[in-house]
Amino acid sequence: MKKLILLFASMMPLFFAAHAQQTEQGGCKKSGCGQAKQATCETIPVDEFAARIMCKGVVLVDVRSPKEFAEGHLEGATNVAWGNDFEKQWMAAGIKKRFTVAVYCRGGRRSKAAAKELVKMGYKVIDLDGGIMAWQKAGKPVVK
Repeated sequence: MKKLILLFASMMPLFFAAHAQQTEQGGCKKSGCGQAKQATCETIPVDEFAARIMCKGVVLVDVRSPKEFAEGHLEGATNVAWGNDFEKQWMAAGIKKRFTVAVYCRGGRRSKAAAKELVKMGYKVIDLDGGIMAWQKAGKPVVK
């Protein structure tokens, strides 16, 4: 299990770099993607979340367990599981504070807790209202 966690931690910067490159090429598909100047948290509905994660400077983070992540996640998401060692995993992921962090979990409870912690750490955060369950209910795609 330790080896699996270390493997995940070592691969997160690679996933982040690929996502950052993808969002820089894709640009912003919706007005209202403006970046907040200070650490904030905003819980938003599925359609708005879908538009905002396409914006340049937004990093998508799934805070569910690695097992849940493997069962299906939003395309381009980095997995940083919410739990006792969240801050350590977060630091290993290397996500800079200049990015807005878009977080989600299964139903919204863990992502709200993670969002609060990230705001304390100085990040700008958007949280998917209802989590991946709401995302799938709205007919949005997931990848495995």
